[in-house]
Amino acid sequence: MDAKTMPLKSSKWLKVLSVLFYPTGVVTVWKGNRKFWLKLLYTVIGLPVFLVLFSYFSIVVFGAFLPPLDRTVGNRTDKTIVNGEGNYSATFVKSGAETGGAYELVQVELEPYGGNDWHYHKTFVEEFTVLEGQVKIGHNGSEVLLNKGETTRADKEDMHFFKNATGERAQLLVKITPAAGLEKTLRVAYGLINDGLLKNEMTKNPWHMALLLGYSESYLPFMPAMIQEPLINALAKIAQWRGEDKSLYKYFK
Repeated sequence: MDAKTMPLKSSKWLKVLSVLFYPTGVVTVWKGNRKFWLKLLYTVIGLPVFLVLFSYFSIVVFGAFLPPLDRTVGNRTDKTIVNGEGNYSATFVKSGAETGGAYELVQVELEPYGGNDWHYHKTFVEEFTVLEGQVKIGHNGSEVLLNKGETTRADKEDMHFFKNATGERAQLLVKITPAAGLEKTLRVAYGLINDGLLKNEMTKNPWHMALLLGYSESYLPFMPAMIQEPLINALAKIAQWRGEDKSLYKYFK
C-alpha cells in the first residue's frame, strides 16, 4: 500500500466511525456537503436510535459489574403454596437445597386451560410428567398432548410451553436439572398474585418483572437472544442492587 493512501483510508474510516457515534456524527454531517434533507433526516432519526442503543449498552455494561442474581430461598417449611386467584397450588417435592443443586422437583396444579406461553431457558433441562388430566406441551414450534403418566422434556434453549388442555384441573410434575430458580420464581409469583401485585402476567412494579424473569432464566421468542439475554440478566441484577427484592422477602425467606 502506498504511504500516501494510508492516511486517506484512515481518514475515511474515522469519518465513518464519527457518523456512527451520533454526537460527533451530527457535527460531521452538518459540516459536510450533503443535501439539507439528508442532514435533517440523520439528525432526527439518529437521536432516538442513539439514545436506545446508548441506554441498552449502559444497562448491560453496568449490570456486568454487579453481584450475581441470588436464586436461593430461605429455610422454608411450607412445601405447598396456593395461588389464591384460581385456588390452585404448587408443591415443592424436592428443593434444590435437598438435592445439593442436582435438580428441583415441583408438582404444579394447572387451572382449566391455564399454563404459560412460549419461552426458553439457557442453563437447565425441564422434564414434564402428567399426573392428572391432559396437558399440551409446545416444543420448538410443534405441540403434543400428554395424558396421565406420559413424559416429555425440553432441553436447554428449546422453545416450549405447557398448558392444561381441558376445562378440568390438571397436575404436572416438573423436574429441573440442574436446580435453578423455579422454587423462588413460583413463591414470588404466587405471593404477588395473592397480594394483587401481578395481573395478566405483568407486575405492578416493573423491577419485580425483571426479577421474575431473572430468577426463572426465562427468555421470550419475540426478541433476538443476543439482545434479550444480556438485557434481562442486567435488569434483574440492577433490580437486586436497587433493593427491589427486599419487598419480596416475605414470599421466600
